[in-house]
Amino acid sequence: MARRSFAHTRVTWHTSTTDMAYTCGRTRGIRVLWLALAPAAITVVPSAAVREVVEGFVPAWWVAASGVSLLFLLGSVLHREGRRVWRAVVTLALMAFMAAMLLSRPEDAERGLVLLSGMVGFLAYVWPPDRLRVLDHLRVEHPAEFEVQVAALVATLFGFDAWLSMPAATVASVSALTVLFLVPVAYAWRGRLPATRWQVALVVSAGLTALLPAAVVIATLALGAPLEESLRYVALGLLSPLAMLGLASRHAFRRRLAPSAAIAREPDLVDVVLNNPSRVLVVSFVAICAVGTLLLALPIAAAHGDPLPFMDAVFTAVSATCVTGLITVDTPVAFSGFGQAVVLTLIQVGGLGIMVFSAAAVVFLGKRLSLSHERAAVDLVGASGRAGLRGALRDVFVVTVATEGLSALLLTLAFWAGDDGFLMALWRGTFTAISAFCNAGFALQSASLVPYAESPFVLGVISVTIVVGGLGPSVVMALVWFRRPRVQRHSLHTRLVLSTTALLIVAPAFLIAALEWNNTLADMSLVDKLGNALFQSITLRTAGFNSIDLARVAPATWTLMILLMFVGGSPGSTAGGAKTTTLAVVVLSILAVARGRERIEIFGRTLPNVSVLRATAVTTLGVLASCVGLACVQITQDIPLDAALFEVVSALATVGLSVGATGMLDDIGKVIIVACMFAGRVGPLTLFVFLASASSARVDHTYPEENVSVG
Repeated sequence: MARRSFAHTRVTWHTSTTDMAYTCGRTRGIRVLWLALAPAAITVVPSAAVREVVEGFVPAWWVAASGVSLLFLLGSVLHREGRRVWRAVVTLALMAFMAAMLLSRPEDAERGLVLLSGMVGFLAYVWPPDRLRVLDHLRVEHPAEFEVQVAALVATLFGFDAWLSMPAATVASVSALTVLFLVPVAYAWRGRLPATRWQVALVVSAGLTALLPAAVVIATLALGAPLEESLRYVALGLLSPLAMLGLASRHAFRRRLAPSAAIAREPDLVDVVLNNPSRVLVVSFVAICAVGTLLLALPIAAAHGDPLPFMDAVFTAVSATCVTGLITVDTPVAFSGFGQAVVLTLIQVGGLGIMVFSAAAVVFLGKRLSLSHERAAVDLVGASGRAGLRGALRDVFVVTVATEGLSALLLTLAFWAGDDGFLMALWRGTFTAISAFCNAGFALQSASLVPYAESPFVLGVISVTIVVGGLGPSVVMALVWFRRPRVQRHSLHTRLVLSTTALLIVAPAFLIAALEWNNTLADMSLVDKLGNALFQSITLRTAGFNSIDLARVAPATWTLMILLMFVGGSPGSTAGGAKTTTLAVVVLSILAVARGRERIEIFGRTLPNVSVLRATAVTTLGVLASCVGLACVQITQDIPLDAALFEVVSALATVGLSVGATGMLDDIGKVIIVACMFAGRVGPLTLFVFLASASSARVDHTYPEENVSVG
């Protein structure tokens, strides 16, 4: 084994292969992987075609499944570093196992993609390059939480897949599912991960939850009831590996923040991700979208017990996390209370930004962020500097809780005064308030806010909530004069955001009223016409609610809507789009060129050239992304040009409005719009964080200037 003496900064080698096998982290991880796959092999419920092929060689399917499971178990026990025989044998068993899973549901393309990706990951881990094997030996510490993470990931993946096959499940497959869920619990207890009372309680609860599939089968057989009627409750067993994954990840995160983590060592993949704020942001959004997809695809999340199609679960999870609001299924009809709660959680986490949550957790726990993370967090929340990061994060949560709480209270009273009972009104009021503040556009009414088109109070409360969420906490707190000094209250950012937002609310409201006065607003009173025109002007910039039928609006209104959606909200807010300040800087630069000026001056201040370059880059990238997305939709979908353009811009700007094109998408079209939503939410944030992290770089030389003819 290779051991590194950090006190003397030298490496000493012990050539014992046996000792190396027992201490190599990858060897232990491979053993855990094989052990977790042993019960997973029996959870697979094959199709009739697979049964027919397999039973041509062996008497029954369960014999083949048991044989594969036995190979995995033997591989877990007999695997040693440097011995490739058993590793090759078990790898062949893994490939046969994956082939059987692919053939069990060949029509499910999304499942096949996930399984193939998982198999590639497994093979890359089991057969690493020599350099990675050497690095595994150089690492002295092999924390137990890694083994728990491997077992929990396998249990979650195959447990979820087994759950989707539950209508054809057998007693053996459900029993194997119980064993599969117990593997990460056993490794967590063996590795002594529970260090406090609540962690012990969590592990014990996870162990009891893992027993739920077997308990359901035993109770069903004892009562003589059909097994199919009780299988929906087996999904709760998935909470066990998810809890162990969370506990192990918490331990791994705390280990990274420990002082001992600063000791020099070879960087791994986690270091590469965590040391770059842009990568942290992207990986975090991918992770939360993946978890949301798994939860929304559970039958318990569906209103009628039948699991949601996987592509629809992906689409909804990404739309909620990216606070877009585009839907392929009707939220109040398709989802149960649990599913709606998952959607609401994704909206809240995605709206505030996972980086804000992580920065707040680190700062409030008394930890220090790295310099690059601090610069990114400071610019992301609009803090005055590193010293003001804690106060800025506090302002974010104060504005969020105060706005959502007050809006939820007022909307609850309004819904309660209508036809809803108190509990339903409370739930709908809370859901709508959070969705409005996060500019998500999800609603618990199938027709969005069209039923409240003649309710000025409801539209007014939601409008104010959308505006507050779109301004950003730094601007909102700057308006509270007794909390900020005069200089900060009248900063250029605050004044530019407020003036641009006011202009983008008032001017489009008059245009919409004029264009739709005798069209979609024809049957309303004067107050309702003006109120709905104002509401549409506000919600078009990334909120995604609608109080009129968008399919009936005039073509000129469509064009105005697309332009407003492209602009979006303000920096540091929950809104998407190119941002109001970006539009302001671009317009001001055009006016400066028209006036023959080389500098942009506004409100007694001069904008630096870097702001103009950033605004130009963001606008150009937004236009290019819209063109690419539109071309992809036109190539793969049979959708009219105007509807396709509206859909793509709505997805990229994370607005969520649609004129009917969402329902016309096939699976390929859904993937394209999912990519647009993810790029529209994460792309600008990643670019912003990257620029903030690299803002301290200084160029130590300049080249001579030379003019180029343009225009």
